[in-house]
Parts: sequence; structure tokens; C-alpha cells
Amino acid sequence: MAVTLGFEDWRPKWIIFSFIFPISPLRSSATSIIGRKKSMSDTKLAILTGASGEVGRATARRFAESGWSLLLCDRTSKVVEVAEGLSSEFGRTSIGMQMDLERDAEIDQVIERAAQTGIPLRFLGLIAAINHPAVSIANIDMSLWDKVQNINLRANVKFISAAVPLMRAAGDASIVNVGSYWGREGHPFFSPYCASKAALISLTQSVAIELAPEIRVNCVAPGNIDTPMHYNALAVEAEKRGISAEAMREIEWAKIPMGRPAATTEIASAIHFLSTEDASYFVGATLDVNGGCRLT
Repeated sequence: MAVTLGFEDWRPKWIIFSFIFPISPLRSSATSIIGRKKSMSDTKLAILTGASGEVGRATARRFAESGWSLLLCDRTSKVVEVAEGLSSEFGRTSIGMQMDLERDAEIDQVIERAAQTGIPLRFLGLIAAINHPAVSIANIDMSLWDKVQNINLRANVKFISAAVPLMRAAGDASIVNVGSYWGREGHPFFSPYCASKAALISLTQSVAIELAPEIRVNCVAPGNIDTPMHYNALAVEAEKRGISAEAMREIEWAKIPMGRPAATTEIASAIHFLSTEDASYFVGATLDVNGGCRLT
């Protein structure tokens, strides 16, 4: 059964990965999600943020295919459609919650909803993030810095902190932060984003040592991904250089040994892998899923 919290849609003015962004306060209709009994097929629950974005949808499907019940979060009502589709296709609990990562109370409500399902919470996938327009450090607006850190880093800290009691009680649990290869190196004019993703890798290591062995914490650092955002970025850069989008694509893809960006399913598979027994000895690791464009 797919369910939702009632929120209003709100369109951001930022360059977007799959992410959660400010929206309206909770309405009274939120109570309509309470009280569903779990079925015999509901044995493990995964929370995924950024679940209506390209990578988020691919990850939700990958987890559904391997028997997980889902609590999907994002800023838009589109997350409800994703949850409904997966619930109908796979016959397990799939809950869509529209919420705001910058509001601690709404993160707490996600964890409370997870507890109400009665399904052991064994995975937390923190996929949501934002990027930003190019900005010089000499002219940076600190509200932009705060926005990027709040969504890309602080929200992950809050989510992990809030989820720990349920995950410890469930046992055999794991957490994955989704970083970026830009967290491995600095890029001029993108210091807010790069700093947030570098900090996320460090956060992963610190929390992993603290929570092991009850909860394994790891990170996935994608490179370029085959999404509309990637092609839009190529088009913008091509226009600046006065060349075609196709020429710009050839220039950028030539930097990737695999010769192409990652499919969303390839990123989803890496996230899913870290939830499995095959990754039982991975603690504090960052998997570089970038086609070889940046080697550590």
C-alpha cells in the first residue's frame, strides 16, 4: 500500500541532483498514513531520500526487486507515484513521504513513520543532494553556503542520529551516504558543493567506526551520471565555449576511461551492494563509481 503526507509542491531555483527541498508544513491529513498492518512479505525496511530523482528511483526499484519494503522521501509529490508504482508491482509496503530535509521535525517524523510500520529498519540510503551555480569564494553569499551544507551534510547527520535506535534494534543494518567524486578533489567556483561532499566522506568514516559492528556505514561516490542534469550541464558549457553539445560531450566523455557516464542503475547497484551480506566487511568505505575518471 502506498501512502503520502499532504504537502504543496514547491519549485527550487537551484541546480538539482535528486534532493529534498523546502516545502509547506504538515497538514492534518498526515494522520491518514497511520495504522497499516504489515504483511508476511514485509521483513526489512529501507528509507531512501531523494527517491523521486533519477538515481533515487533506480535505487528504490533495485531494493524492491530484492525484497525490501520501502519508505521513500523527497520534496515533491512525485515520490508518492514512485511508491504507488512499486507497491503495486512488488506487493510490499511502499510509503511515499513528501518532506523537507532542512526541518529536523520532519526527519523525526520519517523515523516515527518507519517505527509505525513495525518492519525492522535495516537500511538508510541518503541520496538527496543539491549543487549550485558557479560562485567565486570572493563573492560568496553565505546563505548559499549554508543551504548546501544543510541539505548535503547536516541533514545526513540528523537522519543518521535519528535512525540509530531503530537500526540497532533491527540488527544487521547498514547506512549509505551518497557523495561525489567532487568530494575527492576541489573544483574552483564550486567550493560549497565540494566541501559538503568531502565532509560527507569524513562523516562516513567517523560514524562507521562509532556504530560498527551493529550498523555498517559506507559511502558511494559517483562520477558523471546519465541524467538530464548531466546533459544540461554539457549544453551550458558548450554554449559558453561556442561549440556544439555533441562536441562538448566528446570532450568530457574522453576524460572517462569507460567513455560514457554511469547509468542510474549502476549507481543504484553500488548502493544496494553495500546493504547485502556480500558487503558484510565493508566499514567506512567509499566506493568510487566513476568509470575511472578519478582514481584514489
